[in-house]
Amino acid sequence: MQVQVSVIVAAYNEEHWLRRCLTSLKKQTLAALEVIIVDDGSTDGTAAICDQYCERWPHLFWVIHQRNQGQGPARNAGITAAHGRYLGFVDADDWVEPTMYATLVATAERSHAQIVVCDVRKIYAATHRTTSLLSLPDATDHVAIATYLKYGLNNAYSGNKLYARSCWQKYRYQRMVYEDLDILLDMLSCCERVAYVQQPFYNYYKHAGSTTLDYTNPRLFDIMTAYQDAIEHAKGTYQDAVTYCVAKRILINLATPGFADYRAEFIELIRQLRPTFEASPSIMSDPAIKKICDYAGQLTLPRRFICEHEDWVQSWHQYSRNFKTTIPVAKALPADLRQRSNHSKLDYWLLQTLFEQGGLLILGPVRLRRPFGRLRAGGDVLAFEGEHCLLVGAQPRSPLVSVLLQQLIGGSETLTELLAMVKAQPERWSAGTHKFRLVDIKDWLQ
Repeated sequence: MQVQVSVIVAAYNEEHWLRRCLTSLKKQTLAALEVIIVDDGSTDGTAAICDQYCERWPHLFWVIHQRNQGQGPARNAGITAAHGRYLGFVDADDWVEPTMYATLVATAERSHAQIVVCDVRKIYAATHRTTSLLSLPDATDHVAIATYLKYGLNNAYSGNKLYARSCWQKYRYQRMVYEDLDILLDMLSCCERVAYVQQPFYNYYKHAGSTTLDYTNPRLFDIMTAYQDAIEHAKGTYQDAVTYCVAKRILINLATPGFADYRAEFIELIRQLRPTFEASPSIMSDPAIKKICDYAGQLTLPRRFICEHEDWVQSWHQYSRNFKTTIPVAKALPADLRQRSNHSKLDYWLLQTLFEQGGLLILGPVRLRRPFGRLRAGGDVLAFEGEHCLLVGAQPRSPLVSVLLQQLIGGSETLTELLAMVKAQPERWSAGTHKFRLVDIKDWLQ
């Protein structure tokens, strides 16, 4: 029997959920189906489950065992191996309704659509809550693509779609998180016809192990790349719609508590994309989405670490991208400091570097457990663990840092003592300067 649909299941350490997923595919009413499971170097019982299903139902399931490369490359391996006229994707922790692929294929054949979309049922494991929202108001064999890009739900999600094989002639997933977002808006903008079935055939299981729900995972920085790629690659006809979609999604991200630790990066992305946003008629005519441009004027601290020892910032680099590290070098000293201790001289060089270049002055070894974009979003910041200051963040030519330098040169206190004084009497130190923030850093520490 000629294969009509190849369903690709990329699986990495999914032993708890994989059987449910594969069983739902075994129950499909479409007979001309193959399921390609890509075991992406799993270290638990996933590989054995794959083999069990292939041995018991060899006409339906077959498996590719490969070294771990990530979900995007695993899906690509399945795309290359697929025999079907149409392709579908199911995440290994999700499952689908029995008539999903039969219905989507019938719709594709009738409408001659390159992509057929269905609705998604989301199951939240932590709260035992289920939602199922309509992707569009009405089912149709001829979706208005610009409308779907701008307003459709789950438009940048792989699992709720059936794809003509031709869709994948020029596309492959990247090795990144948000690999769907990175290419699907582009792919949709290149389609001549998209159809929509108004049924929640796809069950999306959101549980604690889901990568995109772990906001401490620095791989989530990939969302910035995905947004940039989506706008850059969109077909000209739908450039405005894709740009509107990206702006709307960024605003949702900014309102999501988990993304607060990426706030500075989102602001910098908006600053970079602002000319594109301002050139979008759809954004400029929508007061709610137009507000995204206001974020471009918000402060973010420079991407620079200043420290005494390189190894102090190892964990900071783990939770950041494109930061430079500066170790201050000995320079000429003010006369009042020449007879002071070497420690005081180092304090001066550290502060002087912060004053000249801006960035984050790291004052001791720390081990972070989450990104720190919230610390960088805004003006100057002092972060304390108890009474000990571990971080001074500042803009170049910061008035606060200028005052600290003056006090260090003219007084007898060390930098540590001066920072303790700032914490004890912040109103005194903010007089005559712009505002600064005092933050308890313990929530960021391991």
